[in-house]
Amino acid sequence: MKKFLLVAMSFIMALNVLYAANPEKTAQTYAKKQAKQFTKEGWRVDGIFTLEEVFYNYRKALMEEGNYQLTGVVSGNTSTKTINQAKQWAATNAAITYAKEAGMSMKGRIAASVHAAAGEEAASDDSFFEAYEALVQKEIKGELKMSFGLYRETKNGIEYTAYYVVNEDKASKARMRALENLKKENDFARKHAEDLTKFVHEGFQQPMTEE
Repeated sequence: MKKFLLVAMSFIMALNVLYAANPEKTAQTYAKKQAKQFTKEGWRVDGIFTLEEVFYNYRKALMEEGNYQLTGVVSGNTSTKTINQAKQWAATNAAITYAKEAGMSMKGRIAASVHAAAGEEAASDDSFFEAYEALVQKEIKGELKMSFGLYRETKNGIEYTAYYVVNEDKASKARMRALENLKKENDFARKHAEDLTKFVHEGFQQPMTEE
């Protein structure tokens, strides 16, 4: 049994090395796996391509340096009756999701750095975070280009998942625009402008999940 486990582990390690050295094979394997799973769950591509094709292209795009994934989801009792409406809601949800992640990242860094250094409480200026998230949501919308969308019809309406590739360079500029606009009207942003600018440039890339 022990010998079998060692052989199995060696085989898995060899596969990992092979896939790392062969991104084409990695993308193909990923696409086949995703296509099989989503077909089983009743999802369809919003477009002319197959599930395997869209996931293959998506994985290839995410392999490029500086790119990471973002999804916008409309699910549950959606009440959406058309694919276009579901797609629009998904786009809005993607921007909201990104803005909340940006806000959480900023809040964590402020708590660990700015407030800790100043001996302040971790609970920062809530008005700053609310305004920052709202402005990031507005700015990032212009940078989001949907790679593809999946949908399925349910008794409660149309469920939709929009997949995006976020480029960190463009996203960082969007966050910076949000901060610059906020500094015009928010005392906290002006007081800690240097630290906040540093946090924005550091970014918060999300790794691609292996589903």
